[in-house]
Amino acid sequence: WTETGNKRYDFPVIISHVCRLWRQHALDTPGFWTSLRFKSPIPKIEKYHAWLERSKDAPFDLEVGWQPFEGASVKHAKAIMRLIFPHVQRLRSLQVRDVPFKIRQLIFDRLNNAHLPSLETLDVKWGWAFDERPSPTDRKFKPFCYGDAANLKHVALERIQYDYVIRKFKKLETLDIINWNILGKSSRDNAKTIQDILSLLPDLRALRVDREYFPDSRSIQPVPTLPPFTHSSLEQLYINASQGDIDTIVCALVLPSLRRFGRSPGTELPIGISCLPTMAQVRTSHPFPNLVSLRLCGPPTSGEPYSEVDSRNMVFFERALAGIPKLESLALDQVNLEDNKHLAALARTCPRLQRLVFIYCPGLVLKELRDVTQNRRDPKGLGSNSLKYVHVDAPPQSLRGLHKEAIEHGLGGDPDFNITTSKNNPRRIVVIDRE
Repeated sequence: WTETGNKRYDFPVIISHVCRLWRQHALDTPGFWTSLRFKSPIPKIEKYHAWLERSKDAPFDLEVGWQPFEGASVKHAKAIMRLIFPHVQRLRSLQVRDVPFKIRQLIFDRLNNAHLPSLETLDVKWGWAFDERPSPTDRKFKPFCYGDAANLKHVALERIQYDYVIRKFKKLETLDIINWNILGKSSRDNAKTIQDILSLLPDLRALRVDREYFPDSRSIQPVPTLPPFTHSSLEQLYINASQGDIDTIVCALVLPSLRRFGRSPGTELPIGISCLPTMAQVRTSHPFPNLVSLRLCGPPTSGEPYSEVDSRNMVFFERALAGIPKLESLALDQVNLEDNKHLAALARTCPRLQRLVFIYCPGLVLKELRDVTQNRRDPKGLGSNSLKYVHVDAPPQSLRGLHKEAIEHGLGGDPDFNITTSKNNPRRIVVIDRE
């Protein structure tokens, strides 16, 4: 369970050595013995043979790392497969990461005809030894092609071709694809790729697509049009790609159950303001009515004036927010508020909003921001006291101007709108902190 040096002390082994009573309890609990991890240079075949016996009929998890295969030891791979094969119908999760190609091929060749009714999770990461080149047959990854895994729900593939998997296993609930060539040069084609993946997996609840390498650009370009595709089950969408790809993908989807966008789990996804006209469509319902977190981004603040296209997009700001009443967190990243022309929308929308963040947003006026927070609380208006945290990030010169404005208008005396500099970030002022 914990590690000291190179020796691992497993939880079930520890409790089985406390006393006779505890040992009997451990031996009578099959679930204690269901985690098989081959991540040492010499695979512990005898140890895990005993564990499989003790696990009885309980589903078990198998994790295979690169450590037993330094030098691409086929002998170790065969020993592992001989061990687990009599119990393979109980296999609940299979993780094969960073192993040489021929080892991975051997493992899945042995499982080609297997009947795997308990398998729910498959996690495979491409890996190859320094003395071998990646094989073109990597493009033909076809797990269990003559067998079945009818209950497979969660798949993660890193630098592994995904086409066969999403066509064979259509009951997936989560899918992670990390692959530099999953998306191409055309944003429109990339959006179509995401649509095609979703069309094959109607029960999918979380999708992650990570391109790994892409142009680092924040320029906001017109979004190529693509007929929108509706997927009713997706709740989380993670996209690591260029801003142009992100915006085109977002505008090509209608996701009524979606709650979060992200680059990766725990990281927000910047949605360009070029998506606002699509999000504000009144002819149909909002494409993301259940969204709880949103990060809107404008073009980089390089001192250039806002373009007419950007200003036209911001006209749809209020209508876009009005369609997501469950929003709890909103970040505006380099969005030009045009001297608070658009800030008043926050006094009339998003009644559940708890966190509001401004990141290098030109045109922000603190007095107007205070008025917005007061109007949100007004029973005659929104009647919402949901805001718990509001902060503003800005360059030093802009922060000095904001502090000066706070003094001139006496903003610091408002107990519900107190201007303080963050202790952890000198370029941040916190105006509401009730978390």
